[in-house]
Amino acid sequence: MIELSLYIDIEGFAKKFETGAKKSFIDLTNDLFKLGKNNFNHLSIVQFGGDGFLIKEVLTYTNNLNRFIDIASALLQSICLRGGIGRVQISSGHLADISGLYSEELRNAISRDKQNILHESNNVMLINSVIGTSIINCFKLKGPSGPLLLIDNLLITDEEKHNYIHYNMNGINVYGVNWLNRKNENISNMLGTLGIDNVTLLDKFRAYLNENDLHETWEEEAKKLIHLTCSM
Repeated sequence: MIELSLYIDIEGFAKKFETGAKKSFIDLTNDLFKLGKNNFNHLSIVQFGGDGFLIKEVLTYTNNLNRFIDIASALLQSICLRGGIGRVQISSGHLADISGLYSEELRNAISRDKQNILHESNNVMLINSVIGTSIINCFKLKGPSGPLLLIDNLLITDEEKHNYIHYNMNGINVYGVNWLNRKNENISNMLGTLGIDNVTLLDKFRAYLNENDLHETWEEEAKKLIHLTCSM
């Protein structure tokens, strides 16, 4: 059984925190909440790494890679349409609540206070007791710099490889999807829930490249996505 996982975060979060990245993170958080209420089924959404979220199947494991690619594409398109840029890495692994391994005193505090477990001491301590190989495998997935949707090559069969972009250089061996031109009913439904459409997506993507000071290799990969989209 393969437990698919998706990690998404905001590109340039630290560099552009006060000039757009913070808003992109807030938009992404709001989008995930709305989609979780209306479109997702049997998924867990856990915040990791400040601006990042891990999305993983729970209870029911479909092994449906296209479902995760659609979710990733809808989220990346939503971020871009609102003026930001994201990045996704899809892999697999488990996720578990390890709170049972903490001391009895800490477990009681978590159970009692849920959020700030040190509020009685006039301090703040927030605990995320969920961790596992899914976040590790997604986070360490190597790939080129850029606003990309990357997929662990272990998830793709030899017969399917021609459907993906192959990044194979400098020790990197990973596959990707051009999320700029991915359109289907699932993505439309998710964007519809968010009250947006992707008609102006390519224009918004180009505007981001024109209006920001970008690393050369990052910009190069971004322009490759534009070329692929325009050549379709």
